[in-house]
Amino acid sequence: MLVGDDGGARPLDSAIFRVRCSQAVKINPLIKYAPKYENPDNKTFRRTSSLVQRRIVAVGDLHGDLESALSVLRMAHVIDSDGKWAGGSNTVLVQTGNVIDHGPDTKELLMLFPRLVQEANRAGGRVIQLLGESEVMNMGGDLRYVKERPDAFLSPESRATTFSSTGYLGSRLSNLPTVHRIGTTVFVHGGIQLKRANTNIQATNKLAKSELDAYVRQPTLTANYPMLLGNDGLLRYSSHSMHPGRLACDSLKRTLYAMGATRMVVGRVLQNDGKITPQCGGLLVAINTGISRYIRGKQAALEILPGGQLRALYPSGPIDFA
Repeated sequence: MLVGDDGGARPLDSAIFRVRCSQAVKINPLIKYAPKYENPDNKTFRRTSSLVQRRIVAVGDLHGDLESALSVLRMAHVIDSDGKWAGGSNTVLVQTGNVIDHGPDTKELLMLFPRLVQEANRAGGRVIQLLGESEVMNMGGDLRYVKERPDAFLSPESRATTFSSTGYLGSRLSNLPTVHRIGTTVFVHGGIQLKRANTNIQATNKLAKSELDAYVRQPTLTANYPMLLGNDGLLRYSSHSMHPGRLACDSLKRTLYAMGATRMVVGRVLQNDGKITPQCGGLLVAINTGISRYIRGKQAALEILPGGQLRALYPSGPIDFA
């Protein structure tokens, strides 16, 4: 597999990707030119085979709170006291969507992650930001949860342009992956139902992007965009994490088997106790602890160590999962 500069996985199924693979020795000098969003034509694409040997840190919904976001990233040792990348070449950071809404720091957070993407690339690390429901709603003009400062944008029209597919925020958001996989762990904002399970992550992301592009052009009933915004869509499906009984766990097992995966990490569903929550014997890990002070103010991150060991990171210290 090859990986885009924000972690969008793409298969080696064409000559251009095989050429990129053979030219791997030429990639490192180009890292400083890495784009701020996934670009299949960029020369900085690199192999992901080594990513499973790195430390993976996953954080859930951040919801408009820059201070809490920076705090949890410092706690997880992926940024330093100045907010710069500190994960070196041995860390992959995954953010599972819903960076914005509910809190005031919309632009600040949406500009933080592309900067970290570039800083991590220069160091040989990775930052993978996934698309969340909040980002899609803002691109489609659904602002019901927006709580940003009145002076965040010049005008409502200016904001709409900024979040459009040609705006400086929207153009990047429209290219973020919806699903990502590292080794046998799948990351997604909401969840993946069996009928949407696919070993080809590129194909899943491509279909999701086509729906996103259509939704932004014509944000009508969400039922018209089932893969993204349907109740069983990638951004809203939550049966596994909300009702982790035998039937849901059996369904999850079949989904993971169909994807060739062993674990799914999801955000979206709030864990009211503020704890990282493994479910279905560890097949699912729910990581939306309400980091934002405008939700719960409960800071936590998931750490996956080389070899697959899971740890929950809290301000009070790490907790290992059996």
